[in-house]
Amino acid sequence: MSPHEAGSFRNALSAGVRRHAVALISLAVALFGTSYNTWRNQTTEAHRNVRAAGFMVLDALGQLQEITDRRFYGGDHSDANRISGWGKVTVVRDMAPLVSAQTNAQAHALFEAWQANVDKLDASDEQVEKNVAHAITGVREQVLQELRDLN
Repeated sequence: MSPHEAGSFRNALSAGVRRHAVALISLAVALFGTSYNTWRNQTTEAHRNVRAAGFMVLDALGQLQEITDRRFYGGDHSDANRISGWGKVTVVRDMAPLVSAQTNAQAHALFEAWQANVDKLDASDEQVEKNVAHAITGVREQVLQELRDLN
């Protein structure tokens, strides 16, 4: 391509861009708007999922604390009580990864504390109850922090 042809091409391209400037700007704005809207929708859905999972975990934690208290302080050493406790601690463990990795780690610590201490809740050892209650509190505080951190 000769220098004259290159200059002519640049002039033609420049004239075309000027002629279609409004259309090009509109296209750019539309692409940006669609991209932002998609990102915002995905973020909103992710936050909605974290909130829903967080509330389910908090509800199960409250019920697990009640079960623990009934078993230790109330003397309810029934199999139904034990089974309910296992159900609640399993729900917490299964839902925790949907909240965050930190909540998941806390939930696994709770599961292990429950597993190690559930049979000892029948005794009068307060340390056993404190171990379970401390693990429940750890998960609860982590979930509440995750919910506060959502934008």
